[in-house]
Amino acid sequence: MGRHRRGKTQGIHTVGDLIEALERYDSDLEVRFAIQPRMPMGYTVGPLAEYDEILWIGEAGSDGYVPDGAASLLGWR
Repeated sequence: MGRHRRGKTQGIHTVGDLIEALERYDSDLEVRFAIQPRMPMGYTVGPLAEYDEILWIGEAGSDGYVPDGAASLLGWR
Protein backbone atom coordinates (compact mmCIF):
# COMPACT_ATOMS: atom_id res chain seq x y z
CA MET A 1 0.00 0.00 0.00
CA GLY A 2 1.52 3.29 -1.03
CA ARG A 3 1.24 6.77 0.36
CA HIS A 4 -1.71 8.79 -0.85
CA ARG A 5 -1.23 12.54 -0.74
CA ARG A 6 -2.91 15.40 -2.53
CA GLY A 7 0.27 17.45 -2.64
CA LYS A 8 2.46 18.79 0.09
CA THR A 9 1.28 21.61 2.29
CA GLN A 10 3.56 23.98 4.10
CA GLY A 11 4.64 22.88 7.52
CA ILE A 12 6.23 19.91 9.19
CA HIS A 13 6.74 16.88 6.95
CA THR A 14 9.42 14.78 8.63
CA VAL A 15 10.42 13.69 12.13
CA GLY A 16 13.48 15.92 11.69
CA ASP A 17 11.25 18.92 10.88
CA LEU A 18 9.19 18.21 14.01
CA ILE A 19 12.25 17.89 16.24
CA GLU A 20 13.70 21.12 14.83
CA ALA A 21 10.42 22.98 15.42
CA LEU A 22 10.11 21.67 18.99
CA GLU A 23 13.67 22.62 19.95
CA ARG A 24 12.71 26.31 20.28
CA TYR A 25 10.24 25.55 23.12
CA ASP A 26 10.74 24.77 26.79
CA SER A 27 10.80 20.98 27.20
CA ASP A 28 8.46 21.25 30.22
CA LEU A 29 5.57 22.82 28.24
CA GLU A 30 2.38 20.78 27.95
CA VAL A 31 1.55 19.59 24.42
CA ARG A 32 -1.82 19.73 22.65
CA PHE A 33 -2.80 18.98 19.07
CA ALA A 34 -5.20 21.50 17.49
CA ILE A 35 -7.54 20.63 14.61
CA GLN A 36 -10.52 22.15 12.75
CA PRO A 37 -9.55 25.78 12.01
CA ARG A 38 -13.21 26.92 11.87
CA MET A 39 -14.02 25.54 15.33
CA PRO A 40 -10.57 24.81 16.80
CA MET A 41 -10.51 21.84 19.15
CA GLY A 42 -7.57 20.70 21.23
CA TYR A 43 -6.52 17.11 21.82
CA THR A 44 -3.89 15.52 23.99
CA VAL A 45 -1.20 13.62 22.12
CA GLY A 46 -1.53 9.84 22.28
CA PRO A 47 0.35 6.86 20.91
CA LEU A 48 2.80 6.96 18.03
CA ALA A 49 2.92 4.37 15.26
CA GLU A 50 5.14 3.94 12.22
CA TYR A 51 3.38 2.49 9.17
CA ASP A 52 4.10 2.72 5.45
CA GLU A 53 7.11 4.98 6.07
CA ILE A 54 4.95 7.49 7.96
CA LEU A 55 4.96 8.32 11.68
CA TRP A 56 1.34 8.55 12.85
CA ILE A 57 0.55 10.65 15.92
CA GLY A 58 -2.60 9.48 17.66
CA GLU A 59 -4.86 11.52 19.91
CA ALA A 60 -5.54 10.55 23.51
CA GLY A 61 -8.70 12.58 24.10
CA SER A 62 -10.36 15.93 23.61
CA ASP A 63 -9.22 18.84 25.73
CA GLY A 64 -11.99 21.26 24.64
CA TYR A 65 -11.84 24.32 22.45
CA VAL A 66 -8.55 25.99 21.53
CA PRO A 67 -8.25 29.47 23.13
CA ASP A 68 -8.69 32.35 20.66
CA GLY A 69 -5.12 33.54 21.29
CA ALA A 70 -3.68 30.14 20.35
CA ALA A 71 -5.96 29.90 17.28
CA SER A 72 -4.72 33.33 16.22
CA LEU A 73 -1.06 32.28 16.57
CA LEU A 74 -1.86 29.19 14.45
CA GLY A 75 -3.16 31.59 11.76
CA TRP A 76 -6.76 30.41 12.15
CA ARG A 77 -8.36 33.68 13.34
